[in-house]
Amino acid sequence: MENATQALIIAFTVLVFVIALTVSMVSLNSVKRVSDTILYTKDETNYYTYTDVKGKAKENRIVGLETIIPTLYKYHKENYTVVFKKAKYNEVEGTFSQIEYLPVYTVNSDRNWQKDSYKTLMIDKYYGKENSNASNQYETRKEQIFSFDIDEETLRHEPWTGSEDRIQENIKCFLNGETYRNPNNGSIYKNYSESPLKSGGFIAMYKDKKFVETIEEYKTNSQQRINTESTAQANIGSLTKEKFKRMIVFTLIE
Repeated sequence: MENATQALIIAFTVLVFVIALTVSMVSLNSVKRVSDTILYTKDETNYYTYTDVKGKAKENRIVGLETIIPTLYKYHKENYTVVFKKAKYNEVEGTFSQIEYLPVYTVNSDRNWQKDSYKTLMIDKYYGKENSNASNQYETRKEQIFSFDIDEETLRHEPWTGSEDRIQENIKCFLNGETYRNPNNGSIYKNYSESPLKSGGFIAMYKDKKFVETIEEYKTNSQQRINTESTAQANIGSLTKEKFKRMIVFTLIE
């Protein structure tokens, strides 16, 4: 009889434990769903509409620095491209005219990074490889930087790439018109109060301006190397994989 009582107690204890564990799991799942929902709704980028880079954006909105600044601080984390343009804008029809890229800082084109890989990327991305005048357009603007993209900056060997703190510091200097120093030797690398910006940097230059924000995407090809070894030698092949990357365009309304 005593053994039967103990068995019932043990069975009841196990049952209570299973019920408590089940309730805990259900509660944790509910909390996670609520948390995910809140985080999703807080991130505006989840509501962006994508279009082809050569097509018309489906949704435009007029914004100021309150939108541009947080976007810049996230470009390297989210791995998207931020592009600046200027144009005349018909708000009723949502169309642009007299569109040009808007330089936001300049670089020295005599540095080592002027390689074919960088030129090819910029032409394909911004001027169109089917454009017969693309190479000349690139050469004319190669010192003018109108975009923030970690891939482009890596190919230019910018000293802030590869470090979260350095990237954040560079953005801060750009926005406030401060001098960014090379973290490797402490020398002055870029003074963001110089042309095309002015004293006070990007914020001072465009604090009262309005931009049209459009969200697009463009195709990019990544080369994946495949190595297959035989007894005599290694045979190397390549596989091209098509990828898409987000592009956020801020067009200054003139």
